[in-house]
Amino acid sequence: MLGSNPFPSPFGSPFANPQPGAARKVQQKNPVPREQNMPRFVNYLADYSGCGHWRILWPEQVINMTQRGVSQSTTAMVADPRWYAGVKCVKLQRQASKSQVDFVKHLKKVQQEHGFKIIYEVDDVVFREEIPDYNKFKFAFDTEEVRANCVEIMEMVDEITLTCDFMRNLFKSKIDNQKVTVIPNFVPHTWMGYLFDRKRVQQDFEKHKRKPRILYTGSGAHYDVNNKNGGKDDMSEVNSIIRKTVDKYQWIFVGAYPPPLTDLVKSGKVEFHPWKSLLEFPGFIANLGAQMMVAPLTVNNFNKSKSDIKFIEACTLGIPCLCQDMDTYQNAPDDLKFKTPEEFEEKIDWIVNYKNRKRYFANIDQLREVGKGRTLELDQNIGAHIEALMTPYGAPQRKWLNKWNP
Repeated sequence: MLGSNPFPSPFGSPFANPQPGAARKVQQKNPVPREQNMPRFVNYLADYSGCGHWRILWPEQVINMTQRGVSQSTTAMVADPRWYAGVKCVKLQRQASKSQVDFVKHLKKVQQEHGFKIIYEVDDVVFREEIPDYNKFKFAFDTEEVRANCVEIMEMVDEITLTCDFMRNLFKSKIDNQKVTVIPNFVPHTWMGYLFDRKRVQQDFEKHKRKPRILYTGSGAHYDVNNKNGGKDDMSEVNSIIRKTVDKYQWIFVGAYPPPLTDLVKSGKVEFHPWKSLLEFPGFIANLGAQMMVAPLTVNNFNKSKSDIKFIEACTLGIPCLCQDMDTYQNAPDDLKFKTPEEFEEKIDWIVNYKNRKRYFANIDQLREVGKGRTLELDQNIGAHIEALMTPYGAPQRKWLNKWNP
């Protein structure tokens, strides 16, 4: 009713008269919000795509949702020293420009006042001499100035975090700063892990027994799309096998496809789907009904420094992934690795052959266990991120990071 007292109780109403003889309530100070007592982390992103999510944004979500800290990310560099009051760590993702070098120099001065740690986070090799010519994104790092900028920043920071052991050793051979730490890529259960369905994997195998479906997901960076390397790229050694077996298997490409197979894509013999957003990707992949995934790579330092994401994603869904036998996939079982195109063809037949279905079904749960071990939300996995943010390089209390950095 208009004009009525909006307060349900006279004791809580500023319009009510004090009760005779009522004791005056003691004014209590407002309690300190819990967030003020949590460690605070600031991240400067280079991208909001897959790299940014795998390395920073997904861990940040888990940190915030589990109240292990207060983490915030931005691409706008904040110069005001007051912004860093109470900050425990500032993380810089793949910074490479001259202005970013100057900003890090400013951060080093602010660091003297507030005592935060500075980490340089990188998920790919930034040294131009190691990036293959067929990589369509090489141009972004293909100058001595950019290389020098990356190195200068890495020499200033307290620690460098990256994805795998080979990458760590490569970076330590290129720079003076030897404080380099491996934090693998971990898959969020809330993004992909919940999609595992053992019954569906088994039903899909039965459904497509006459023509098994084989999936490759990868960006155009894996293909020599501009013919800068004579057509040699990550798929060039197996393209002939795909063409040879196009009637035996249903090959599926998501994101991009090898230029030499354009005729097969146009004819519909090879199935192609445009790239999906990060939000759509897991569900789309899970619903393609694939019996296996493949991960061919040219053996070079750039690829040896890659994360084993393709293998772990497949394991998370309970699907076998046949991987190039190289450092990148050193943790994959031997029966899911190949060296030559001939072995690639042989192992595909061995894995998806309907006569071997009992073995295929038995391996579903084993693969799933591998994927579960790399779930981001597990204490030991998000704990690796927290240890890097909160402790100095090589600190003895780093129990979770020690697993990945013996």
